[in-house]
Amino acid sequence: MDRSLFRLLPLATLGSALFLVSLPAAHAGTLAENLATMEQQSPIDITSQDTKFQALPPLQFNLSSDTTLSVINNGSPDVYATAARAIVPAGAGSVTLNGDTYNLAQFHFHTPAENLENGHTYPMEMHLVFSDASNNLLVVGRWVDASDAHNPPQTSLDPIFSDLPKTTTETHVFNHFDLNTLLPSNLESFRYDGSLTTPPFSEGVKWVDLAQPLYISQADINAYSSLFPNGDAREIQDLNGRIVLTDVPGFASAVPEPETYAMLLAGLALIGFVAARRSRSRSSFGSMGSIA
Repeated sequence: MDRSLFRLLPLATLGSALFLVSLPAAHAGTLAENLATMEQQSPIDITSQDTKFQALPPLQFNLSSDTTLSVINNGSPDVYATAARAIVPAGAGSVTLNGDTYNLAQFHFHTPAENLENGHTYPMEMHLVFSDASNNLLVVGRWVDASDAHNPPQTSLDPIFSDLPKTTTETHVFNHFDLNTLLPSNLESFRYDGSLTTPPFSEGVKWVDLAQPLYISQADINAYSSLFPNGDAREIQDLNGRIVLTDVPGFASAVPEPETYAMLLAGLALIGFVAARRSRSRSSFGSMGSIA
């Protein structure tokens, strides 16, 4: 049986936060039966051949620059739990997409990253979990990588990673946190319909994976991953015919991008123009010859 069936059950009870309860063993069989009928599971490998380029509706974030986070431990070192879940106060953050506003409930991390990019696995991935008034979920994911000379670290998370709760009975409070530091300057993304990556793996979750990674120090990555020697990421799921949409130029290869169509049409128009001119020139030369 898939090892993921034995994870702790995070129920999507939506309001100001999401709460975790244990998955009863008696329900494991039912969950396995449900999974057998599900075809839009997360995470996935986001590949160029299964991605379509197009203009995407903008993401309109409204995040507090000064809020309080309550960081809890969901069950570390259990391999099927996420250690640091930062619970966000109600009203501290939202994102609007296609006219629907989703409120930020919490954000957490996985090591290694759950979603892949053309087979590449980042050392970590951050998930910001939003829900709308009808309890529909939208997850904004962002890959996390180690900083280097060209990519300086985002230091706003240093206090959290240097003081992670070691047990499930601890809650660490961090004041004056700027949620905007979690977002990149470039909001180009990959979008697809998927699921929760923990039981009950419910589908109908809108996924937005931001293309620009979040860079933090290697020390921060080590601090988090040390709580999960075997990782806390679910295995990659089949696409089952799904197409990932993106506005990242040059990434998609499955469908010609708009620029490709434009260049093709321009080339055809030029060929047609040259052919027409040659045809007229030949016609004129033939007419002059007959008159002479």
